[in-house]
Amino acid sequence: MALSDTLYCVRCGADVAVVRPWRGWKPAWLVWRVALVFALSLSPFLAADYCVMLPSLMVFLAAGGPLYGHARVRPACRRCRLELDERGSRG
Repeated sequence: MALSDTLYCVRCGADVAVVRPWRGWKPAWLVWRVALVFALSLSPFLAADYCVMLPSLMVFLAAGGPLYGHARVRPACRRCRLELDERGSRG
């Protein structure tokens, strides 16, 4: 699927320019999930240091929510900010 600069907006009724999210959010989300599995496998060692490693792991886990939100953002219409379907279907 080729990325285009315009998509069809149902609300505007025309082909419009789109605002696209940074394309690195989805790979960053994948890297976060792989790092989570790695951190879970090291959990006995991480739990041994309650002063530094455990709070650091909690911050790492909390970062997953906003990262997931950014990874799910779809292209939006520049005029009305409606989230558009990547396929650009009319109808």
